[in-house]
Amino acid sequence: MKPRSLVPAFRAELNAEGRTDINTPGLEERALEATLADAWARGRAAFPQLAVDDDTFARHLGRVIRLGGTDLLTVGELPMEDLYLACACLAGIAGAVAAFQARHGATIRTAIAPMIGPGDAGEAEQQLLQSLLVGSETAPPKIGGYAGKAPLDRWLSVSARRAALMWLRDNRTEAQARAAAGAEPGATGQMHAETAYVKERYRAEFEAALTAALERLPERERALLRLHLVNGVSLEKIGTMFSVSQPTASRWLAAARTTLLDDIKATLAPRLGTSSAELAALAGMVASRIDLSLSTLLKAR
Repeated sequence: MKPRSLVPAFRAELNAEGRTDINTPGLEERALEATLADAWARGRAAFPQLAVDDDTFARHLGRVIRLGGTDLLTVGELPMEDLYLACACLAGIAGAVAAFQARHGATIRTAIAPMIGPGDAGEAEQQLLQSLLVGSETAPPKIGGYAGKAPLDRWLSVSARRAALMWLRDNRTEAQARAAAGAEPGATGQMHAETAYVKERYRAEFEAALTAALERLPERERALLRLHLVNGVSLEKIGTMFSVSQPTASRWLAAARTTLLDDIKATLAPRLGTSSAELAALAGMVASRIDLSLSTLLKAR
């Protein structure tokens, strides 16, 4: 039985949008077929746990060459292992995100660390990973722009530094946002009388406890809250980013909120000697302010 040809899939993507100017005839079909087969074999050998089929990878190479302007005659010189990993991430192959983070996470952290303080570096890293591997409602995953003209590690280092600069430009300090969050009214402008009393009485203490609780919250939990509440990333996409199921991502998010709530109540109760009724009102207030404070954090301009 004759092996399935990879050339049609490759050329279909190469010449998408009517592009025929890069359909270089100088490379014979047999030579191109051998090049594509070898490219896939190299990628699969580097990542045997990532089951990207050869046809999908051939299409990815066609797209890479079309967008990057690579000469067809030099396609075999591209860093196929890096392109294979990028293809696996774009295709949503199980384990691809974990492999990406294991292989390139240190590069991203090293690029971000000198520019952003340790308290925020993890959140900036998660934002970059989200834009690289998940994208948004209006933008596809940026890893799709990797054309193999340099090793992926070098490309990511440049991307990480740019992302860090954007993060610094777009965000004020957490202290400013948290202080503002403590003074915001409810969505309807009305509050239950008891909650209003508690808020007025304990405003300063609440703001201090919220600031401390957010600082104590583990980095991953802070990143989850930021991704979901501020960037609007769905639980399904968050699960993909962290290589877990959607229910697991939902449980993580709920646990992060609960941790903050318990931390704040534990801080305020012994300090203020509040009654059980006041604590109940305080708990409701805290639960409503957590989401708002984090939303305010990154939306502030």
